Amino acid sequence: MMRRRGVLALVSVLLFASCGGGGGSGAADVTVPAATGEDQSSGLIPNPNGFAFPNFGSAATPEVFNEADLVEMFGNTPDVCVDGADPCVATAEAAGWARMVNESRAAGHCEGFAVLAAARFLGAEQPNTVELVNQGDVTHALMRSFATQFFDETKDATKAIVKKSMRDKVAILEAAFAKKKVGDVVGVYSDVGGHALLPYAVVYESPDVAKVMVYDSNWPGQERFITVDMAAGTWTFPFAGADPANDPTAWTGDTKDFDIAPYDARIAGKCPFCKGETAARQTLLVIRSVAADWSIETSAGTLTPGSNDVGEATVRPMRSSAPTGVLPEVFDYMVTIPSGEIVTVTMPSLTRITGVTNRVTVQIDTPGSKDEPLTLSDNKVTTNDPATVVTLADKNFVATSNGANNTVVTDGNQVTATVNGADGNQVSATANEQTNAVEVRTPGREGVDENTNYELVTQTAPDQIERKVVSRDGREDVTNEQGTLANRQVYQESPNELKPPDVKAGLPSAASRTIGNAVASTTTTVPPTTTTIAAATTTTSTTTTIAGATTTVVAGVTTTAPRATPTTAATTRTTTAQNANARKNVTISSNLDNWTLDLANPTSSGFTAGLSGGLGQLDGAERCSDVACLETSAATILGGGVDPATGQETVVPVTFSMRGASGPFSIRCGAGGNWVAAANNGGTYSATCSFGNVTSDEAVYLRA
Repeated sequence: MMRRRGVLALVSVLLFASCGGGGGSGAADVTVPAATGEDQSSGLIPNPNGFAFPNFGSAATPEVFNEADLVEMFGNTPDVCVDGADPCVATAEAAGWARMVNESRAAGHCEGFAVLAAARFLGAEQPNTVELVNQGDVTHALMRSFATQFFDETKDATKAIVKKSMRDKVAILEAAFAKKKVGDVVGVYSDVGGHALLPYAVVYESPDVAKVMVYDSNWPGQERFITVDMAAGTWTFPFAGADPANDPTAWTGDTKDFDIAPYDARIAGKCPFCKGETAARQTLLVIRSVAADWSIETSAGTLTPGSNDVGEATVRPMRSSAPTGVLPEVFDYMVTIPSGEIVTVTMPSLTRITGVTNRVTVQIDTPGSKDEPLTLSDNKVTTNDPATVVTLADKNFVATSNGANNTVVTDGNQVTATVNGADGNQVSATANEQTNAVEVRTPGREGVDENTNYELVTQTAPDQIERKVVSRDGREDVTNEQGTLANRQVYQESPNELKPPDVKAGLPSAASRTIGNAVASTTTTVPPTTTTIAAATTTTSTTTTIAGATTTVVAGVTTTAPRATPTTAATTRTTTAQNANARKNVTISSNLDNWTLDLANPTSSGFTAGLSGGLGQLDGAERCSDVACLETSAATILGGGVDPATGQETVVPVTFSMRGASGPFSIRCGAGGNWVAAANNGGTYSATCSFGNVTSDEAVYLRA
């Protein structure tokens, strides 16, 4: 049965983002209403209309944007699912788009928080958003809402507003709030990244200065704001300051660094990787790199991380990305380029690019090369760097290759990869109706022996791979393996150097910002194990697939809201005890391992550390005035088990933070955990550790 799903529900009207219908022809100019200078509010407030848990990166949840999410957004048409089947197996091109979404999620989901909170408020969804927990359908709804930023419709409408004055932008928001409309997402950008916020009110401090009140997913339940000086054309935003009125590191910018993504354009979005009139009208690239040193030569000029607009091409930091302050940094940018352009990309540092053109989806992985740029067009990628790995997908055909004189191209009926083997002779592989996924590997790619001429890896069946290894002396070795090529999957692990930290620099721990100790991150799925053929030899990794999800729209987390047991169980001990017959309690205690600090030690003078848990304060919640008091600290929390509301296995990750110590220390969650050294925060020290799967009694270890 073919299903089509909606992207967002606006009140009771279901609006579809599908593979049918026209895609439009770009953004029209925006008519700016006259500003009245009067305070206006939409009626939304961060608590209860925002989420109780803070923005999180992809590493904080085992869930990934998957086939079920593609179907929820675009339907299980043949452009999305192989043969339009149900359950869905993503086409190679759809899987490439999903990988782009998953790669973009690494640093956070603030766009998804803003969009989904607005959709639920406009739809008067119950229970209130603040009561939802970050698991299952809620997590996936956040991902789908996040993904709507990649629609042509969203990008075009945003581009039409970005060049307006700051006074015009405030007027646009004021007029929307006067009509009790909310959902236009504001993006602010600084030299360290970008962030998406949901504005809900305008408060005028003077005729020229306005505070735009925003729901900020980094600070659940709090009143946060952007101060706009309309006369100067500038804005100020307290990104990391706990006191928004006094943030010495507040972001600042002018009108080019402040955009508005209209809600109406977002919900009218069409499938960008589907064929026909809805196909992407422009090339969209998500660039993740350990250094902001890449460049893209276009017909209108050179795009760099520091540029905004070059002709019709644009560069923006990914909203929700911000460097960590810890080397190596990770920089995330979203680049748009008009279709039909042939561009030259130079990537001196380790970089991953994922993206979509109006013909294909692409992925480029390189350790970095200053001397061998890459050429990209709508249907073709070429490079001469042997270490650069190129993937190109068209419909259900996909090819991946690396090597000298590397070209991957589609003619609409097949995708062909051509490279030079180690002996200098040309090697070619084609993905078509008979073999829909291929890889050509040569020395220079991790995992390929230097004595190899080339490897040809072919997907011969949905779960079968043939690997032919040809040595430099002409010997051939053919083996068969179980698994799926990485270029057919919706998710691929990022290189370690591109993995951001769990919490961005400058922000407190997620647990300390969570309202009512709501569950920070859980999963209701048990991911199956698959074999991934990636940049190295065959490895075992996990992918998460949820087939036949029950929700029908991004805002449709209402269908999961009655699962109140995890919410209330994580909030109070009483409810935990009531559900002990179905989901057991776990005791977390502190354990002093080689701790030497005491009141007689000058380095611990004034010691007043507090140890708090992500699912509730430890017993004896008063702050410890000496180290010994930590020995008696313990917390009973909800552990893993079977959720009585769903009958599904659930695991509970727990985060613990210790702060306020006057001397250095380390903290470790569990005997198998890693020691985490405390960071110096203005003269005191704090550190956080996490348990990934709490199902039995555990200990938090502390040492000097």
